[in-house]
Amino acid sequence: MALIAEVFVNLPARRLNHSFTYLVPDELGQIGPGWRVLVPFGGRKAEGFVVSVGEADAAADAELKSIMDAIDDGPWFTDQMLAVAAWISEYYLCTPAEAMRLFVPGKAGIKSATVYRATGLAAEEFLTGRPPLAGKVYAAVSAGPRTLAQLTGEFDSGAAAVLRLLVRHGLVAAKATARRTARTQYRTYWRLAVDEAAATSFLANLKGRQAQGRLLAALLADGRLGPEDLKRLKVAATTTKSLEAAGLVAAEREAVVRDSYAGAATGALIPAPTEEQRAVLAALLPAVQAKRFESFLLHGVTGSGKTQVYIEAAAAARAAGRQVVVLVPEIALTGQIVTRFKARFGDDVVVAHSKLSVGERYDAWQRLRSGTAGIVIGARSAVFAPVPDPGLFVIDEEQEFTYKQEESPRYHTREVALKRAALAGAAVVLGSATPAVETYHDACAGRHRLLAMPSRVDGSPLPVVQVVDMREELKAGRRSVISAPLRELLTETVDRREQAILFLNRRGYATFVLCRDCGEVMRCGRCAVSLVYHAAGNVLRCHYCQACQPAPDVCPACGSRYIRYFGTGTQKVEEELAALLPAARVVRMDQDTTGGKMAHDRILSAFAAGRYDILLGTQMVAKGHDIKQVTAVGVISADTSLYLPDFRAAERTFMLLTQAAGRAGRGGAPGRVVVQTYSPEHYAVQAGARHDYAAFYEEELACRRELGYPPFASLVKLTVQGEDEVKARRQAEETAAALRARLPDKTMVVGPFAAPIARISDIYRLHILIKTTDTAAARAAFKALGLEKRSDIAIDVDPVNVM
Repeated sequence: MALIAEVFVNLPARRLNHSFTYLVPDELGQIGPGWRVLVPFGGRKAEGFVVSVGEADAAADAELKSIMDAIDDGPWFTDQMLAVAAWISEYYLCTPAEAMRLFVPGKAGIKSATVYRATGLAAEEFLTGRPPLAGKVYAAVSAGPRTLAQLTGEFDSGAAAVLRLLVRHGLVAAKATARRTARTQYRTYWRLAVDEAAATSFLANLKGRQAQGRLLAALLADGRLGPEDLKRLKVAATTTKSLEAAGLVAAEREAVVRDSYAGAATGALIPAPTEEQRAVLAALLPAVQAKRFESFLLHGVTGSGKTQVYIEAAAAARAAGRQVVVLVPEIALTGQIVTRFKARFGDDVVVAHSKLSVGERYDAWQRLRSGTAGIVIGARSAVFAPVPDPGLFVIDEEQEFTYKQEESPRYHTREVALKRAALAGAAVVLGSATPAVETYHDACAGRHRLLAMPSRVDGSPLPVVQVVDMREELKAGRRSVISAPLRELLTETVDRREQAILFLNRRGYATFVLCRDCGEVMRCGRCAVSLVYHAAGNVLRCHYCQACQPAPDVCPACGSRYIRYFGTGTQKVEEELAALLPAARVVRMDQDTTGGKMAHDRILSAFAAGRYDILLGTQMVAKGHDIKQVTAVGVISADTSLYLPDFRAAERTFMLLTQAAGRAGRGGAPGRVVVQTYSPEHYAVQAGARHDYAAFYEEELACRRELGYPPFASLVKLTVQGEDEVKARRQAEETAAALRARLPDKTMVVGPFAAPIARISDIYRLHILIKTTDTAAARAAFKALGLEKRSDIAIDVDPVNVM
């Protein structure tokens, strides 16, 4: 009986939002829903995801192409994972393939390429009179198979045109190839294939073959040798092959688990739960043990021991034979929580985030699928871990906006976790000292069960916060970015041999560069933003398209030498600290210093070990870290995010202030915090200084209710983009008009209006904002207009950033 499969092809094309039908060859008859396969598609080999298999109609399906191969030994997707992918596609208006590739490490199981080979036909006549490049390209292809990338790297971009000519004249053939992007890595070991007596006898009769003698003697002594042993013994591959051929030694392969966190466990004692923690666990654990879906909002102040609750809940899930997914908002926070979990669960923990290699993520995925690990910790992509039977999802710092993906599919990790848990019958713990307004509102309305931990674990008080009005600093003639109270706090802290964290939500040295003669601001030529000066390298850099250019000595507009640097970045603060506190050891942590693999962990480990006095950084230093010697925190500018054109600006400010302040005083010694601001009277600053979430929530909720923002309505942001500004605006206006005609009266269509950053990488951007209480009607209107298929429109459902 012939079979056919419905396959979604894993290619980034918005119009490929339907499945394709392929024949299932007899030798692949085991393939079913959830398998990843290799299929022919448009002259190439592509990865496909099988969603159904059925009987073929002999007449109707005779001309179908066949599946070429299976990528894995079994199904990659469970039924629950397929259901979640279908929901993501429907809710966030992306293609099914886009949703399904989220579950694949590296986003693709194969890497396709076209290989060019010489056909063997005579080429002399064709090459006569051609430019020298044609002969060189043909000679290279004749010497062996080449890809276009190899040829353009070896010669120049003109190789592409030459290849097309060679293919057209039949002198070169192009063939599509595909290889797996990740596979199991093996390590080879050698052992004796004969008994000890036979090996000893052979060794005694060796004459002149010293390398063979060294290898046999070492095997007789140690039993098994690895690659590093052969290198130490100076034994070449030819030696091992000779002894294998003689039947004296045998090679065996073992799978290698790639894990950068292999040594993370500290073996630290796990403290007994506090009374508050026990009360929370009494409410939480029954849901875990009963294998029922229930979501909890764990609202605990900074230092209340939320991680300990996560660990105890994870232990209950593992005792029930189910898996655990633990999510953190920043890669910088991974190391600390991994250490805590590995101290309790050892090798049962794997880690997954984007700074790890595809191979490491693949190994983590394989361990989860095989059941050799049961707990995965990582940033937002870990929510797609292939756990066959999840029993618990933990979302630490659930309020963080980094849980929202800013590129298609624009999913929110919290909502994906809730959907996976609902299908699996699992518990969800949303932990935060400053819950998102929508999450807290949902908890008050009964969607989540609200659990509270209002006290710190050791009973220590929350740090005292001093708000410094920077307007008064200016009046007093103090123009330093570090106020007098903050300087005093830092001096006292360093003198006591304690540690401090300084938070500034802006990297670089200066935020813009200006000519004082003509007023020219150095701007990016491709984006509608000013360039940021970075002292390291003396360069100007665009933080959107990453374009980089040397800092000018003279104004490019008028030739003046009066160039001035305005604003403050982390590099500039670092320079001022060196001048104010020359004895202090300062380490900076921002995107410029954490580009390398494991860079976050190296910096934090060095700081926690006491090798630095002050940790200076952007928002990655403001949350989650539990370093006992930190008694002081300084917030350089609380206004950085306060007046952004975003309705969540006050919420962002309150969260950052509260989280940053919470890093102080967690080791017994009292903590002190200095918050510098030009808006000390703002309710977000006032509530943050008092650690008063309830006051902030009530004030913010009143503003949201009056203006019709979430949680009182849902938002969808459309971004119309194009290289031609006039055309993009016309398209945006036509789209907004079509939506107004289709959407019900209770839905508001705002715009189009230019995005706050109106141009990025030479692409003009216009926003249309939809406020609605009927998301189903809005989604239906988008589909009726075909907006989800258009490449010039980005759809962001439930955006966390309306800029």
